[in-house]
Amino acid sequence: MIDHTIEGILITDTTGKIISVNPSFCSITGYQENEVIGKNPSILKSGRQPQTFYEDLWKSIEINGFWQGEIWNSRKDGQQYLQWLTISSIKNDAGDVVQYAGMFSDISSHRVKKA
Repeated sequence: MIDHTIEGILITDTTGKIISVNPSFCSITGYQENEVIGKNPSILKSGRQPQTFYEDLWKSIEINGFWQGEIWNSRKDGQQYLQWLTISSIKNDAGDVVQYAGMFSDISSHRVKKA
C-alpha cells in the first residue's frame, strides 16, 4: 500500500535520520531514495518558515502525537512548493516513540494565484 499511494511518505528514526521513503516521495521531491536515506528531512526546507514554526510543530508532536498543516518545502532542483503534511509519532508496545512518519501531498496547484 505504501508503495502505491499518491502521497509522499518518509519514516525517520528518533534522531531525525530518514530510514525509508516511498516512490511518491521521490516523484514529488525529485530525490531518489539513496540520496535521502540517513539524511535529515531538513534537506527539504524552503527557508520560508521561521525557527519558531518548527519549534511549535515539534511541541505539537510531543503533546498530541502528531502535527498537521501546510508547509513550504523545496524539491531537489530548488523549486519551492506547498505541502499538506502530517507527521505522526510511532510508538512501541511500551508507549515509547521509536519512529516518526511523515505523509504529504503537493497542494501547490490547489492554491488560487492572486494577481
